[in-house]
Amino acid sequence: MRPLIALAALLGLLACTEPPPDAYVTTSATATAGEPAGTDARNEACQAQPGRAAPADRPVLRAREVFCGGWSQPAARVIEMSGSTTAADLDSIAASGLWRAWLDQRVNCGAPTRTTIAQGVEARLLACTRRAGGWPHVALVVAGSSGPVVADGVATSLPVIERLATGQTTATGGAGGRSAALELAVARLSAGAFGASDVGRYEQLMALGRDLNQTENFAAAEDAYRAALAVQERVLGRDNPNTATAMLLLAVNLSNQKRLADAGVLLDRAAALAPAAADPATPARLLHYRGLHALNAGDAAAAIGLLLQAETAYGALIPASSATRDAEAISLVSDPVVQSAVLGLAEAKRNRAVALVRAGRASEAQAVIDESRQVLRRAGLEPAMMVGRAMRSEAGADIRLGRTEVAAQMLERAAGRFGAAAPGERPEAVTLFLAGQQRIRAGRRTEALAAFRAGAAILRARQIGLAVPLVVAYLDALDQEANASPGFAPALRAEMFGAAQLAQRSSTARYVQQASARLGVAEGNPAVQGAVRGLQDADRELRELFAERDASGGQNTALDDRIAAAQQRRASAESEVSAAAPGYRQLLLASVDADSVARVLGRGEALLTMLLGPREGFVMAVRDGRVDARRIPLGEEAVGALVTRLRQSSELGAAGLPRFDTAAAYELHQLLVTPLAGMIDGAENLVVAPDGPLLAVPFGMLLARPANPDALGGADWLIRHHAIVHVPSPQTLVTLRAAGTGSTAPMPYIGFGDFVPPSAAQFARAFPADRCGRDARLATGLGRLPGTRAEVLTSQQMLGATPDRAILGTAFTFPSLRHQPLNQFRVVHLATHALLPGELSCLTEPSIVASPPAGAASADTAFLKASEVLDLKMDADLVILSACNTGGAGGEGGGEALSGLARAFFYAGARGLMVTHWAVDDAAAALTVADTLRRQQSGATSSAALRGAQMLILDEAGRNLPAIFAHPYYWAPFVLIGDGRRGGQPGPRAAAASPSRL
Repeated sequence: MRPLIALAALLGLLACTEPPPDAYVTTSATATAGEPAGTDARNEACQAQPGRAAPADRPVLRAREVFCGGWSQPAARVIEMSGSTTAADLDSIAASGLWRAWLDQRVNCGAPTRTTIAQGVEARLLACTRRAGGWPHVALVVAGSSGPVVADGVATSLPVIERLATGQTTATGGAGGRSAALELAVARLSAGAFGASDVGRYEQLMALGRDLNQTENFAAAEDAYRAALAVQERVLGRDNPNTATAMLLLAVNLSNQKRLADAGVLLDRAAALAPAAADPATPARLLHYRGLHALNAGDAAAAIGLLLQAETAYGALIPASSATRDAEAISLVSDPVVQSAVLGLAEAKRNRAVALVRAGRASEAQAVIDESRQVLRRAGLEPAMMVGRAMRSEAGADIRLGRTEVAAQMLERAAGRFGAAAPGERPEAVTLFLAGQQRIRAGRRTEALAAFRAGAAILRARQIGLAVPLVVAYLDALDQEANASPGFAPALRAEMFGAAQLAQRSSTARYVQQASARLGVAEGNPAVQGAVRGLQDADRELRELFAERDASGGQNTALDDRIAAAQQRRASAESEVSAAAPGYRQLLLASVDADSVARVLGRGEALLTMLLGPREGFVMAVRDGRVDARRIPLGEEAVGALVTRLRQSSELGAAGLPRFDTAAAYELHQLLVTPLAGMIDGAENLVVAPDGPLLAVPFGMLLARPANPDALGGADWLIRHHAIVHVPSPQTLVTLRAAGTGSTAPMPYIGFGDFVPPSAAQFARAFPADRCGRDARLATGLGRLPGTRAEVLTSQQMLGATPDRAILGTAFTFPSLRHQPLNQFRVVHLATHALLPGELSCLTEPSIVASPPAGAASADTAFLKASEVLDLKMDADLVILSACNTGGAGGEGGGEALSGLARAFFYAGARGLMVTHWAVDDAAAALTVADTLRRQQSGATSSAALRGAQMLILDEAGRNLPAIFAHPYYWAPFVLIGDGRRGGQPGPRAAAASPSRL
């Protein structure tokens, strides 16, 4: 089972952790239409319109809903009833009856207080707290002119409630008179602190977080929940118990991204708050999420114990009568608290079954899954999505017990359930791939390929990726079929190439999700912002329609037609995004086929790509319209070990320069290049799309033949055979080359370097001691890079740029960079440190470091994060990042982060990125950058120019340069990422420029 399945199982629960807005109020598309109702306690304008009546013991004469401050949900509801209004009547209505029972399901109220409202009208005031979010809430029972009036709403709506309850309007000057109720409630109103729009913003963010979590977009869900928590903490206070729900949801999304330390801090904070929260399910939810956190941390035994405790806590909230499907039980389950507890209990049981499987107790899991299904069935809550997840968990137990055929059949049934609930979406695709994986293990290749191909069609249509092991199983099936049917081998090898593009690794997916989410809220291009938000809205609409169909049960032709129309709207929204932001495709995990790659490859070019599974992998090549693919016998861990050896022998350490590991360099060549030598040999330009740990390897340093570590100058490096370009994915190359012919910027160059590090105090404020104290200490060790001043000045002079295009020292800040017209320069040079996730645990994105602005209190403003690069506007053929350790140490923390950084620069308008994989020697860096730019200015392509500079160092080592310069530490760290064909010639508007030469 995939690690993320445990949290994905929460989808039904997360959708109900708080009552949906229409459980309390009626969602209205015409919320702004109606009669003016004056202003609330925060002076937000309000309007009233006809609404839906709540349950009541007396006939309802009129029901109205109040909308304030632009909030799309009603801030209050006012219901006029007929009947007597004696003090006993008011006491009875306020203390018991249908209306009070309905109110108690949604808010937690104290005892009624006798009071009066405007004009001395008798009333009963209830001070309440909303279970969803903990917002101050009021309820009122009033002796109206025609009978009792009951009302409730956000605390700040009390003046409007009084006005409507007494029949006053803004035209008559408001309610008038002294309101004892308002005086009693004034402490809770916090009129200066929040209003209906704040509550609306919170609920909007929580709903967005739930939607994103349901699509397993945990990074973007994190952003939504973090923002919701910030709204609550600003209004209610950091230690308010009702912040626990948003805190828990944020924690579990962090945990699912394997950011376990951050999640643990939040879970501990929530533990102190949960017992006093207005939502009685919060303590159970805390135990549940602690169990999921333990499962994510690999501690299945601890998860089992915590989930058992959560089941007990949820069960205590479910009345005994809800265990049978009689009328009383169905009424109870309509209570949001009971419904949340029922769903929580079912999911906690199912999650415990997953934990039992991982603990090696698969034989016990089936009974627990049956219990989970029974909980839902008895309560009349058995949506297809939850049934599909239960079936998938059951199949996981069968797999562990060796029942491959039974598991495959169960997975196919689960895929059918997912297809009924949300056809063409990720859950269906994942389950089809899981079924295919079991079919291929059983030797049923035909059935396996049918399942894989059906799942792949969904992934391509939705432009989403899948976990690597599942995609490797698809490649395995295709490879077996190609070997068994030689006549069909060319087509099957081409299908293998396309299938490999469906794989995604978690760090890349996380960055893409964060970047896409950021574009929807950024303050940059309004057209892009609107288009991305439109796409997000279309996705949400479709998910809501799927949920509606799931809840309705059975066939519903009208609903199916609405879903088809919504799918068409989403397709149109995707087209609008692509039109508004052509670079947006760089942020998608879209796959491309071999034909698309072949069309963009030039004469003398070949593309090499690979995919590494747990135990084996595949390498593939495209050249001159042909495709080939070969199995390799090592998996990700074994290849990662070779990469580690290679990197450790390439970088300067505490003991000096190590002896280069020629054996590892040769073995990697034998694994990755030699099997496809017939396709690659003679290619002038080799485009490499690495995978996993290989993202941290400059491929030019691989060895085509064994070499003597003491005579590296004459070694048969791969760089001697090809100019090499690296790309995050084949799709990146296709997108870049479809974007146009090159920069039309009028100016040749702008460079930034010689930054002044933030102070220890500034770092301490950027990295809080309770979570990130170690980061602050490590970051304080970032030293100044004086060699970058000469590097930038030399480049500026060589390219004929004016002196003011070298921005150095304290002038090199990110505000100054953002104020530069970067889209006017063909080359943008950033010579500074870069930091990667993993190096600093609290740094979640790759970041570039500059000088802090004058007077900055914190070092935060000295970091340019990858997601912030999206806001830059460039038209550069080349961005140079001659920074320390841009390539990182491989795998999730290094190469994957570099891939995300490259995607960000490509989105911003760069066509090529020249980066360093480790801390560089000043002299070698200056020589490499200068000679690359010199060759570009002479007409060489970017890839040929970099290769020429590296060959110069190799050829001159032992002649005009020290012999040690033949060691890869000096010549290999620079790599080119992107479109290596771009030249460095002056643009059409700068043809008269006469750059100097070395």
